[in-house]
Amino acid sequence: MLQKGRRALSYVDTLAFDGKLSLVQVRIETGRTHQIRVHLQDRRTPIYGDDLYGIPDWNKRLVRMHGIERPLLHAHRLEIDH
Repeated sequence: MLQKGRRALSYVDTLAFDGKLSLVQVRIETGRTHQIRVHLQDRRTPIYGDDLYGIPDWNKRLVRMHGIERPLLHAHRLEIDH
């Protein structure tokens, strides 16, 4: 991204794509606030259900059709180096 701010680094791999939706794996190096959400929006693959960085029409449809009112962002594995 070319905006001013603190450095943030994410690695995004697309695991599956059906023509509309993608399943991605994200590895973050820096851990900034909203980092995954911002980086996925920047590559035009926002998180389904994300009211701040997502697509409002898709989010409304998610609520109407499935009753889901939260971002569909899940961790498969967490690793913290300290």
